[in-house]
Amino acid sequence: MRKSNFELLRLFCIFGIVVMHAMGNIDTSLSVWNTESHIFVNALFNTGVTCFILISGYFGIKFRLEKLIEMDFMVIFYTVAGVAVRGDLKAKELILACFPIITRRYWFISCYFALCFLAPLLNALAEKIKKENFERLLVTMLLLFSVIPTITTYDIMQDSGKGLVDFVMIYLIGRYLSKYPVRLQKKRLGMGAVSLVLLIFILDSVRTQINGVLYSTFSRDCSSFIIMASVCIFLWFKEFEFSSRLINRIAGNVLAVTVLDEHIQYFLKPYTGIEQFGNNKLLLLLVLGYAACVVIIAVGINEIRKATIGKTGQRCAARLAVKYNRVLPVFVEKIKKLAGWFIEGV
Repeated sequence: MRKSNFELLRLFCIFGIVVMHAMGNIDTSLSVWNTESHIFVNALFNTGVTCFILISGYFGIKFRLEKLIEMDFMVIFYTVAGVAVRGDLKAKELILACFPIITRRYWFISCYFALCFLAPLLNALAEKIKKENFERLLVTMLLLFSVIPTITTYDIMQDSGKGLVDFVMIYLIGRYLSKYPVRLQKKRLGMGAVSLVLLIFILDSVRTQINGVLYSTFSRDCSSFIIMASVCIFLWFKEFEFSSRLINRIAGNVLAVTVLDEHIQYFLKPYTGIEQFGNNKLLLLLVLGYAACVVIIAVGINEIRKATIGKTGQRCAARLAVKYNRVLPVFVEKIKKLAGWFIEGV
């Protein structure tokens, strides 16, 4: 059974991500209180993606092609269904909906999909590399892709940390924490997480007040403060070991929630009118309740899918994986021959 403390962390992360998306669709500049609430939401909940990848890195992704194909089927199904139900039946939109991962419709899913293919190599690297070289690699990556962007506000990859390079870096941090365990008191970890979130909040709040528009510079995925806060939160949850079949069952739907979030919020918008509460002092509470509803609906929808067409998807994915594994060696041999012919010609 999966460790429920980490599954609970995944639920906390996906809930926070939905909260951020909901808050991002509301004009919070109408109220100073809501602007500050918006900044705080970003400071706290933008640790979600980093925590997700830390968990993946800590346990190590086991490459299973049939699971990736099954995930692809799930993403395609919800994307095509969402586009169709919206009534956007243009040929171009429907074709693009059939390729959501390669078109980066959901950036997290696309990067995670690519990370799964790289995971066997990253796992082997983490196992074979010496500790001092591992630390040197992590320090170099953090300096280039986190520290410099945090200090200068400019990032080399131009993606604010929402890309594969950041995923690889965080995944390797997770592998390092697994290989070389860090034991700190829960109190210190909690205080560290709270202090870092407050620091992010203060820095972004000051910059927002100076510039007059909402800034989330220090709560970007590539921010060193976000990474440190995420590590503290991850290690804090790590200390609370328990088992719960219910939590594990619900947490098994988090990837589906990341896809359904956009579509559910689109359909709820006309009925909730949540965007009209930008000047309401209770906005944060309303958004928290709204996000909880979105997550519950998404989990319910995906449980229904798994109980019905999901089983067919599993069988199809397994068959495709078998065919792929048969064809791959032949394809590799042809590539080798082609490369050899090219080298000889040169």
